[in-house]
Amino acid sequence: MQSCATKPCLYDTAFTKEYCRGPARPMKILIINWRDIEHPEGGGAEVHLHEIFSRLVRRGHQVTLLTTAFRGAEREKEIGGLKILRWGHTFTFNWEAPFLARRILARQAVDCIVDDVNKIPFFSPRWFHSVPTCVFFHHLFGNTIFELTVWPCAAYVLMLERLSGWGYRNVPCCTVSKSTADELVGCGFDRSRIVVIENSVDTDRYRPSSAVSKESGMLLYAGRIKSYKNVEIALDALKSLLSKGRRDLRLVISGTGDHEPALKAYAGRLGLENRVRFLGYTEEERQIDLYRRATIFVNTSLKEGWGITNIEAGACGTAVVANNAPGLRDSVKDGETGLLYSENNQAHLEECIERLLDDESLRKKFELNGRKWALHFSWDRSAERVEEWLMGVVGKK
Repeated sequence: MQSCATKPCLYDTAFTKEYCRGPARPMKILIINWRDIEHPEGGGAEVHLHEIFSRLVRRGHQVTLLTTAFRGAEREKEIGGLKILRWGHTFTFNWEAPFLARRILARQAVDCIVDDVNKIPFFSPRWFHSVPTCVFFHHLFGNTIFELTVWPCAAYVLMLERLSGWGYRNVPCCTVSKSTADELVGCGFDRSRIVVIENSVDTDRYRPSSAVSKESGMLLYAGRIKSYKNVEIALDALKSLLSKGRRDLRLVISGTGDHEPALKAYAGRLGLENRVRFLGYTEEERQIDLYRRATIFVNTSLKEGWGITNIEAGACGTAVVANNAPGLRDSVKDGETGLLYSENNQAHLEECIERLLDDESLRKKFELNGRKWALHFSWDRSAERVEEWLMGVVGKK
């Protein structure tokens, strides 16, 4: 699974021979991100970074990642061809990053700086004027940040997000969905400078299997367990559906996070101990098996940049029911690859689940279409588009 529930070594995936021929003029790229793929709290943004830029390394580009340290980590390491410098501290990295980046620039030439924003923006264009800069935005927290931390910290993050339009004025910007692009425009970004390049999935690994059968009544949630993921609504829906006589229903929760103890306690208060399984951290192969076995994949998040788990589930031939929220409405084609329930509406969530349980032909349609939809999203193709965009940024196209 290409989210926080698992930590696959995605930089070892295969590359097409055609893609690996390489560019005419390689670039030297410096990326700034809070985390790398080995960080315990790393997630979809870090997977995206390594999937894209490990491919660019294979194409002949040189990539350095400036990021934060974590307990037990090597200060400097190479992963998938990326040179990783873990020099920063978690809570002060946005202030340290400009000074640490200057140390890097003093000892090596750089063609462009990429702010890979997954938490607080770094505003590199305000610090560096002699090197072309650009920015990746995976998502904006908006008011959901108040679900994740105490209000002074949440207000601080929200303030910096609102300043992003000023901090990255006239700077090329890449994001992963139309929803996030719209939010960026709302923060003051110039729409003409925003390019959308969606996250992708390895459809050779994430695919249906004739050797695996669907398990009747199995609902699956996969991803981090955070308060803004709103998994409680799935528990409430399960409780209600069981009371209506849907006795074979159960929910499997794959992944972990700081909200897991509270969610387990909530399941206990609802009397669902025997109907909900918490699997914790899940290895990628097991996650793929879960996708294949599930009757319905349920995504209840209040907000995402893209919603890659919807694509992963579809790639494995599983119908999706998701919240009609930013990011999720981009990765699910309502009525084609799955169903979107009215934002945070439990009754509509139950209705969508029941509809798919009762209508096998509709469910089969979503299973087939989900696979076809997932095939549109190739990491090779996404990396090629990012490379083209970056070469335009540095004027080498």
